[in-house]
Amino acid sequence: MRKIFTVFVFFISVSVFAQESADTTKPWKVTGLGSLSFTQASFTNWSAGGENSVAGLVLVKMYADYVKGNFSNNNSLTLKYGIQQNESYNQPRKNEDLIDLNSQVNHKISKSWRISALLNFNTQFTNGYNYPNDSLVISKFMAPGFLTISPGMLYKPSDYFSVLLTPITMKGIFVLDQDLADLGAFGVDKAETDTAGNMIAGTGKTSKIKMGAFMEVYFKKTFKESFAFESKLNMFYNYLHDNNIPEGVTPIDVNWQNFFIYRINKWFSTSLFVHLAYMPGDVFIERKGINEPITTKPNDKLQIKQTFGVGLAYTLKDLKKKK
Repeated sequence: MRKIFTVFVFFISVSVFAQESADTTKPWKVTGLGSLSFTQASFTNWSAGGENSVAGLVLVKMYADYVKGNFSNNNSLTLKYGIQQNESYNQPRKNEDLIDLNSQVNHKISKSWRISALLNFNTQFTNGYNYPNDSLVISKFMAPGFLTISPGMLYKPSDYFSVLLTPITMKGIFVLDQDLADLGAFGVDKAETDTAGNMIAGTGKTSKIKMGAFMEVYFKKTFKESFAFESKLNMFYNYLHDNNIPEGVTPIDVNWQNFFIYRINKWFSTSLFVHLAYMPGDVFIERKGINEPITTKPNDKLQIKQTFGVGLAYTLKDLKKKK
C-alpha cells in the first residue's frame, strides 16, 4: 500500500506543478485530464457463477505546449496506475502501470512542414509479476525503460494531425535489474554461459542501443466538447543486427496507443484505452511454480492490452493568465 500511496501523491504533485508553473510564462498553454475509475462485481448464489472483485484506475494526462514565432515545443505526460482485488487473491494485483513522457521541438519552414526532433521515454512505477505466480518478478521501474531520440521532418497539415519521419533514430532499451538482464528480458543480451551451459550471473547486459528509421503518426481531436480521441502510432525499423530476433522475421517494432474519452457531464466520463504492440526482439519470462525453473521464449506475437473505465474525471483547461 505504501507504493500505491506514493503513486497517488506523485499524481497530485504533477497537477499542482502544472498549475503553479503555467502562469509564469505567457507563450505556454497547459491542459490536462485526470480521472479516477472504479469497477465492482458481487455474486451471491448466482447460478452462472462469478467471483467478487473490485478494481480502480487512476489516469493523468498533461499537455504543455509552447509557441513563439516559428518555434514550438510540445510536451505530454501520461501516468496510469490500476489495481484489482478478486476474492481468491491474497493481495491486490496491478492491472495497469505506465509512465510515458514525450517532448518535441519544431521549427516551421513552410505551411505544413517543420524541422523536428522527438524525445520519448516510458517505464512503469512498480513491480510486475508472472500471475497467478506472484513469486516471480518480471518487470520493475526502469526494467524496462525505453528512450527514443528522433530528429527528422514533421508533416503537420492541421493542428490535430501530424506525421514525423526520421531516417536515423536512436532507441535505447534499459533493464536496470541484473536478474532480469541475465534472463535477456525485453530484448537485452542475456547472460553468458559456462562450458556446462550454466548461466554466469551478472554477465547480462542492462541496456541495448538500436539505430534505425522511425515514423510516428499522431492524431488528437475533441468532437463537440464531449468526445475526444487520441491516437499515436510508432514504427521503428532496426538497421543493426539483433540476435534476439528470430531468423526470417522483419526487425520492425510497432507500438500503437489509442485513447477514447466520452464526457457524460461535468464530473463523470467513460474512457477506453487500447494498446497494441509488436516487438519481435521481446521475450516471455515465466515460471509455472515456485520450485520450477524460470524459462524464456521469444515473443514475436501481437500484444494487446485494453482497459475501460467509468468514473470521476476533471479536465484542466488552459492555465495561462488572461488579461
